[in-house]
Amino acid sequence: MPVERVETLVIGGGQAGLTMSHRLKQRGLKYLVLERHRIAERWRSERWDGLKFQFPNWSVRLPDFSFPHSDPDAFAPTGDIIAFIEAYAKFVAPPIRCGVAVTRLSRDGAAGFVAETADGAIAAQNVVVATGPYQRPIMPDLLRDEADVFQVHASRYLNPEQLPPGAVLVVGAGASGAQITEELTRSGRRVFLSVGRHTRLPRRYRERDLIWWLSELGRDRITVEERGPRRVCCRSSPVPMAATPSISAASPPTA
Repeated sequence: MPVERVETLVIGGGQAGLTMSHRLKQRGLKYLVLERHRIAERWRSERWDGLKFQFPNWSVRLPDFSFPHSDPDAFAPTGDIIAFIEAYAKFVAPPIRCGVAVTRLSRDGAAGFVAETADGAIAAQNVVVATGPYQRPIMPDLLRDEADVFQVHASRYLNPEQLPPGAVLVVGAGASGAQITEELTRSGRRVFLSVGRHTRLPRRYRERDLIWWLSELGRDRITVEERGPRRVCCRSSPVPMAATPSISAASPPTA
């Protein structure tokens, strides 16, 4: 079976892959996008019911495409973000194949790369991997063999009703962990939040959102090299982050 050949192959049909598609099309370059499931799949199947996007509406945008909203300082729910990415996909109109997963990527000598899929191999001179971070859920080993403790990763958490009765431990205090902790607390649960070493800044300062201050300071206009591995930074075109914490719920002990 002959190998299909393309100039540039983009792996992933989320906001990163669509953005790359837009830039390639603007330059008149030939390319193909492969998406293993659906456009914006992680926003469809790996987010909890009550999630709110961590950036205010006024800051949400993709290249040449603004986020429609009625309240600039509000935080969009999942459904609005999915609709936004879908609208951007129609705007970009990339050559995309959904339901095609890349199982292996290898060098092809001086010719470029070969991507293996269930539909056959595709050779490309250039490859952009736009699959996003946090590919593999990390679960603490401490309670792995404790059958009485219900554990779920944030990518599979849905709502407080999903958890059995009892106190809840949320491991991870980033944006997802903090928001899930608040949701569980508001539902009447007793919640413990495990906080590791990470940068924590106030959400608002002098009546301005944190993202506004970071933008004013120029943190969204520096290179990765200038930012360094431990410096605080944001993006002028925020990319939705995948949820990372895990949640454990244990029924209260009986006498």
